[in-house]
Amino acid sequence: MDGKCKHPSLWQEEPQPEPCQALTGHQTADVLVVGGGMAGILCARYLQGAGISCIVAEGGRVGSGVTAKTTAKVTSQHGLIYSDLIKRRGIGAAALYYQANQASVEEYRRLSQEISCDFEEKVAHIYSTNGRKELEAEEEAYRILNIPGTLRREAQIPISVAGALAMEGQGQFHPLKFLYGAAKGLTIYENTPVQAIRNGAVKTPNGSINAKAVVLATHFPMINIPGLYFMKLYQSRSYVIALKGAPQPDGLYLDREDQGFSFRTHGEHLLLGGGDHKTGEPGGGWTSLRALAASAYPNAVETHAWATQDCMSLDAAPYLGRLRAAGTALYVATGFHKWGMTGSMTAARVLTELITTGRSDYEEVFSPKRSMLTAQLWINLGSAAINLVRPARRCSHMGCALRQNEAEGSWDCPCHGSRFDRQGRVLDNPAKRGLRG
Repeated sequence: MDGKCKHPSLWQEEPQPEPCQALTGHQTADVLVVGGGMAGILCARYLQGAGISCIVAEGGRVGSGVTAKTTAKVTSQHGLIYSDLIKRRGIGAAALYYQANQASVEEYRRLSQEISCDFEEKVAHIYSTNGRKELEAEEEAYRILNIPGTLRREAQIPISVAGALAMEGQGQFHPLKFLYGAAKGLTIYENTPVQAIRNGAVKTPNGSINAKAVVLATHFPMINIPGLYFMKLYQSRSYVIALKGAPQPDGLYLDREDQGFSFRTHGEHLLLGGGDHKTGEPGGGWTSLRALAASAYPNAVETHAWATQDCMSLDAAPYLGRLRAAGTALYVATGFHKWGMTGSMTAARVLTELITTGRSDYEEVFSPKRSMLTAQLWINLGSAAINLVRPARRCSHMGCALRQNEAEGSWDCPCHGSRFDRQGRVLDNPAKRGLRG
């Protein structure tokens, strides 16, 4: 195996379009979208298509963040979510969640006829290595919700499984090819970080924007109040290696356990993912991926290795909707819980409906104001409390104790997931300022 990375991710071999200029002076628009990843670009595209004047402000280059590091599965199969949704929120909410996400899959399929992005239809599978009980409960949820799926006894992966639940009509694509195509014709300012949102004016380093509404599509929201996202989100790291010369599975595969593996293909590459752990805590990395590759694919060659970061909500569903109606209206898209591609499309469609008509059929399912009373809330608060008093180097976001990530050469925050390089520069938000000293 060759452990050297030739590129940060396989997707970043795609040539970038010509850079957009940074904002200077003053601009006005109906809506400002903050963030030039998949969620932000799709929001702007649909708003513009609805006749709404829209500006995108991106702190770096379009697509340079999490979108460049996704595994780019386009699927409504988000782990074992449907049986849990039925139990906690009822059949109606679970049905709306599936309908919203499957409509997003279909919209990607439709747009792939206009935007060349290597879209391929695939069957998605969630598998288990230690029993079928949970898979059977999820299969029953599929039956109740009329989701096309089958519980299989075998999986075309080099792991012994107890079963694999298949969901038909899903897909995969090249995220940056799609993103760059979707961004064409939009008003975008790159290298334009938003510094403050006050009284209808949005401040940037060399200019300002007046907008009636602002969409925060910044991965982790850049404001703490309203929303309380420092309580409602935590972040998770996961890892990917791309292999050439490995046998290719017959679809998308994901272990039901957080510490398991995921599989998808892209051309002649097999993308092997896993090593998940909460940001700022030990564990994970590429070690388990390379061990599996060495035993299962001894003749394969590793061509790329990268890591990504996901915002995790309290209940596994994203937060999409209105944060504030008075003054400059604020909307948010975050907490995609490792399913950022379908989540981004769903966010764009829901937020466009809310901004243009004031309502969406899916508003209640994804509302950022839904109940916070979950077990994960207390876990988040406990972690923050411990790390606020532990002596260590401090995060510039809310002062939590940072931990050194030896595998990636960074300082990571276990409270809210900010990351910094060895020089103290911000790698991942919500932190906006680097470290001192």
